[in-house]
Amino acid sequence: MTVRRLARKPDCRSRTGWQLVAGGLLALATATTAAETDIRSLEALAKHAKALAAEAYRAPETSMPPALRDLDYDAYRDIRFRPKHAIWRDTDLPVEIQLLHLGMFYKTPVEMHLITRDGVRPIAFDPALFDYGRNSVPTEIPDRFGFSGFRMHYPLNTPDYKDELVVFQGASYFRALGAGQQFGLSARGLAIDTAEPEGEEFPVFRAFWVKWPRADATRFEVLALLDSRSVTGAYRIEITPGETTRTRVTAELFPRQPIGKLGIAPLTSMYQYGETRPRPDTDFRPEVHDSDGLLVHSGEEWLWRPLSNPGQLTSNAFSSRQLHGFGLMQRDRAHDSYADLEAHYERRPSAWVETHGDWGEGHVELVQIPTKNEMNDNIVAYWVPDEAIQPGASYRVSYTVHWQNAQLTGPDLGRVTATRIARPAEDDDATRFVVDFEGETLADLPPEAVVRAEVGQSGGFQAREVQTMRNRATGGWRAVLTGRPEDGAASPIDLRLALVGKDDQPLTEVWSYTVHRP
Repeated sequence: MTVRRLARKPDCRSRTGWQLVAGGLLALATATTAAETDIRSLEALAKHAKALAAEAYRAPETSMPPALRDLDYDAYRDIRFRPKHAIWRDTDLPVEIQLLHLGMFYKTPVEMHLITRDGVRPIAFDPALFDYGRNSVPTEIPDRFGFSGFRMHYPLNTPDYKDELVVFQGASYFRALGAGQQFGLSARGLAIDTAEPEGEEFPVFRAFWVKWPRADATRFEVLALLDSRSVTGAYRIEITPGETTRTRVTAELFPRQPIGKLGIAPLTSMYQYGETRPRPDTDFRPEVHDSDGLLVHSGEEWLWRPLSNPGQLTSNAFSSRQLHGFGLMQRDRAHDSYADLEAHYERRPSAWVETHGDWGEGHVELVQIPTKNEMNDNIVAYWVPDEAIQPGASYRVSYTVHWQNAQLTGPDLGRVTATRIARPAEDDDATRFVVDFEGETLADLPPEAVVRAEVGQSGGFQAREVQTMRNRATGGWRAVLTGRPEDGAASPIDLRLALVGKDDQPLTEVWSYTVHRP
């Protein structure tokens, strides 16, 4: 299971050359490899990644100073970067960078570099950059110790305070915020063999290069080198902050060996319980989740799959000949749905992956893993291309992740706003699905409009009752589907439901759900 990451939280020159203004002088390393020194563009990084893929994989050094071994959660959280040392802290630049410490399950050192007009400058680790709280300050620092990642700060919500904008930490994970949002789900650079019996491989961003921005910059550029046993990759991530923050990713991958299942643009989230899973007696909150559904735009249709916390690991594939986009979305924005004064799940961003160019044929895969608490990410979604890439070839892909709040991506049709599930008293083996749709298309229907539910299935589900009714409380419509798997039917069974009007004109996106035999 994927481990959930911690959630809390003009040029400057001097007589001695480039320095980092950070309320003091931030030390610069004096030596680095020639390849790293020359990396100022995606093309240069791709050349380096290709050469690295031709070499045998070398696992990163993960030795820790004695003071940092076996830190628990609270001890690691007590290590904090000193804000006065933030890169570009006392400049007129709109952004600043804080560095993140190694420790706990962040044991892979990450190299940090700045791309300046005078060249590439590596940033050296220095314990003086951090407040260690109750921990001992490490003294026996290995060579090229590095960091666990970094975060960018930008005035998202008010002009006089730089909020957290984006965080890169752990394997190839990163996450971003738009205005008024609170950290929730994450993106990843790449997923390999997720939910496969032989186990998942986690590629790692081994090094970052951050481009020195202009004083009037509204977009910030990061280069990242990805490395793992199976593949290397060169990534350019362009970060544009705003009400919806956008992270545009351009990546070129170079496999070292055949890859069983390649997951492109992976998203990772958490769903403990909600409308599709009853609240446990031990919790007062009605719902707990960072995302409540998967949205897929296959080009031919829009499809909505409510998330669940299954009894066992489940995997679903949604095929597409020309994918337009997919995302893990948090549609429910009502505080009363969560009643949590600390977590504020209603502020968690949705993440929509907009594809650029033709991604070819393949499928969006949704993996849902059982979880008993909200500390573990148990939801993963990614694109799996039908055409595998082989060693000696490369794979180039480009997409934008939109970190959205109330401005949700979706069709100009009615959208699913709630999925509720019940067991009819007259038949314990039956299931009743109550699906609410809302949207202007439905609200504008005349009083005499006839709306029916179009139901599809993969086979073996006996639909006993299908009803549609206007929901006057919301201005939308409700569909009620009651039925049960037939005796001997294969399990699981995939259901589809959409509302149609006159002449079978589509009125809504397609609701999708999986039913298992009792």
